[in-house]
Amino acid sequence: MRQFLPDPLTREKFAALKQIDDAREYETIPVEIQKRLILIGYVEEVLGGLIVTHEGMLQIVMGNLKGSSEGG
Repeated sequence: MRQFLPDPLTREKFAALKQIDDAREYETIPVEIQKRLILIGYVEEVLGGLIVTHEGMLQIVMGNLKGSSEGG
């Protein structure tokens, strides 16, 4: 079975994901980035806030960043 894996995140999206994980103010993150992270399953909306999903946490741990040659 094939699994869909999104392209590595841009620096801006990766930084936004880490910002959400650190529970910092995410209101400064552009809405289109928030929606994209939700769409690809790295973030979910809970009780009016955003949290990083298990998949999103894996991206942070792996350093899955576009243009990163070492991945972390």
